[in-house]
Amino acid sequence: MTAPAVETPSLEFIFHPRSIAIAGVSAKENAGFGGGGFVQSLMDIGFRGPIFLIHPTAPAIRGLKCYKSLRDIEDEVDYVISSVPARHVPGLLEDCIAKKVKVLHLFTAGFTETGDAERAKMEQSIVARAREAGIRMIGPNCMGLYVPASRLAMMGGQPPEPGHVGMVSQSGMNAGEFVRYAIPRGVRCSKVISFGNGADLKAADFFDYLADDVETEIIVAYLEGIQDGPRLAQAIRKAGAKKPVAILKSGRTEAGSRAANSHTASLAGSLDIFEGLCRQAGAIRVESLEALVDMATTFQFVKELRGPNVAVVGGGGGASVLAADDLDAAGLKVPALLPETQAALAKVTAEAGTSIRNPIDTMSMADEESFRATLLPCATAPNIDAVIYHMGVGGGPMGSRGPSNFRSRVEKQAEGLAEIQKESGKPVVVVIRQSLTPDAVAQAIAFEEMCWRSGLATYPSMSRAAHALANLLEWQRRRP
Repeated sequence: MTAPAVETPSLEFIFHPRSIAIAGVSAKENAGFGGGGFVQSLMDIGFRGPIFLIHPTAPAIRGLKCYKSLRDIEDEVDYVISSVPARHVPGLLEDCIAKKVKVLHLFTAGFTETGDAERAKMEQSIVARAREAGIRMIGPNCMGLYVPASRLAMMGGQPPEPGHVGMVSQSGMNAGEFVRYAIPRGVRCSKVISFGNGADLKAADFFDYLADDVETEIIVAYLEGIQDGPRLAQAIRKAGAKKPVAILKSGRTEAGSRAANSHTASLAGSLDIFEGLCRQAGAIRVESLEALVDMATTFQFVKELRGPNVAVVGGGGGASVLAADDLDAAGLKVPALLPETQAALAKVTAEAGTSIRNPIDTMSMADEESFRATLLPCATAPNIDAVIYHMGVGGGPMGSRGPSNFRSRVEKQAEGLAEIQKESGKPVVVVIRQSLTPDAVAQAIAFEEMCWRSGLATYPSMSRAAHALANLLEWQRRRP
């Protein structure tokens, strides 16, 4: 028997617990997944309320007092994280009911996703009992919440600085990877929700919530299957009408569908039907987690693109030729620059072998004046809608002329690019090509941070930048 749906006016209380209890923390457990991982993550991010640990024998773990049972805690408990085996969850739920807990997050796995009928029946029974008592459940089989403003973290290394990107994810690992990949791009999150099996609260609930959440301006999602298709479609349409939405849907192949079903008991459904839903809802469907991060970056920093015409500026003839191919393959255009634009460029890029038609292959931008004199005519050209500036890093230790010279040069470049973006009113995005040497990585990280702090979108390859901008154009066409 499937538990009846419960309407709730708002899920706001879920994201702002005043106290947390964690059941299933091992006294020997190191930081990582499981109860101990949640303890460490909450301590690292600086959760402001009390953290109560449930353990049958240990007096304290990681400096926090332990209680034999949830009922032994004298204070109120808003939010309980379960890391106990599945067979102990019904008992823990009864303790939650006795303590008037508001939210039960089941990191615990071993329910419907196992394919076992008895385990599925137990999951349904738990949901029905929780709803009867007015408790909302996240999971089972999930990492739960990352809410920087509330100092909630599901994994280590998640920063306390809040942003404006909300994420709905059936996978906790993919949610964590999204956050990790987004951090160096300058993308910060409002709320990230890993909901696993979605036995109680499902994707539709969280899309509906994020659509109205004033702290969320951009919505991204990783979905493995479709639960309550009509309601999910309605929630995505609501979100897409209000905010930019990008979705990564797994189960594109037979193998992926099988994996989704064994992971979170999800039926993947037809990808063509889901693509049609996204098109109607004004959402963008992407093909990889990296592309999902690219779209969050693009929605945050680029915001709007007037057309497909791009000017490409950077050093390296071969890189410029490949850039033109990548842009064309993504559906963008690299038009020849107008004669007046070429005339302006010829004044500063006159050396042999330099192209001033588009892409602009130039190595003559060594000083701030020539850098601006090259890029500004491109950005202000009437037949150009955006500029992609690409550069390679990794020559010597923080640049061939030393670390201070490199940092000073790229800082001026980032500031100059931001000024050109503001003056022209057109997007200027940056592609940072790098080798894998430690010095190159350090250079790339330094320049990338300078760029996003200046309000510029950055990408690790021309192809990814091209597809992100093309997706932005497609999203604009789909807008209601």
